Amino acid sequence: MPKPHEEKLPIVVDTDVTLSSAVTGRLKGYEKTDGVMSYSIVCVISGGEKRERDFLLTLIRQQDLHSLRVAFISKEGQGLHPYQMQEKWEEIRRTKIVSINDRTFHLDDMDKVFLLSDVDEFYEQLVKIHEGHSEEDSGQWIISNPCFEVWLYYCFCNKPEEDLISIESLAPQQRSQEMKQLGHTVIAGGLNSIKAFEHMQEGIAHSVSHYAEDDNAIPVLFATQMHQMAQFLIDTMNHHRGEYDEFVRRKQEQRQEWRRMMMKSGLDSMLTSPET
Repeated sequence: MPKPHEEKLPIVVDTDVTLSSAVTGRLKGYEKTDGVMSYSIVCVISGGEKRERDFLLTLIRQQDLHSLRVAFISKEGQGLHPYQMQEKWEEIRRTKIVSINDRTFHLDDMDKVFLLSDVDEFYEQLVKIHEGHSEEDSGQWIISNPCFEVWLYYCFCNKPEEDLISIESLAPQQRSQEMKQLGHTVIAGGLNSIKAFEHMQEGIAHSVSHYAEDDNAIPVLFATQMHQMAQFLIDTMNHHRGEYDEFVRRKQEQRQEWRRMMMKSGLDSMLTSPET
């Protein structure tokens, strides 16, 4: 019977990446290719299963962006706490292989590994992990306080001292739930994880302007390190012919066209309606 810390965690993974067996290592300046264009591979080990995955859904599904591919790892149904995330990452570092759904990912083929965690009630775990972090460990922790939703908030808004003030008086284990509820009051439709992907530039600017750490190098309340990961994603995509900027431009044009059609449809309806 395996020890508790050796128990294999059930994981949920989304990816469209199939690595060629010919790819045996990653040299500086080397870029993987599928025969059409080069691409980068990012592994995301996430404490949360839903919002974080939805934020990366455009990359996971490979519908509009092709230069960056994401392997998303979390625990089905409830996500992972920081110690579990660290164990999963140590397993990957030890074996140098991630085998998921008949696909094999080699650590040397991955351009970056991020570990996404909320502070929530996990503050002590995160402090201990930070204290034990070595320079040889290439995994980058991305911590949000109180939770990932604060990053989504910055993608749309920038007044946390006004919009999120009710969170300050709550206990750490209550703050995430309150943050989720407040999303619907600060922006129409709530903090849309998928749409936030198009607003990473705004999110980065807002997040940086409010970023601070405590004495243990943990982000303070309403601070998140997601701007670091977002900047990496943007830079990687834009390295390939400005793919992210072009993606955002297309999305903006599509929405403008939709608004024009809706306005025209409304006007036509008024012009053709019978007089009262």
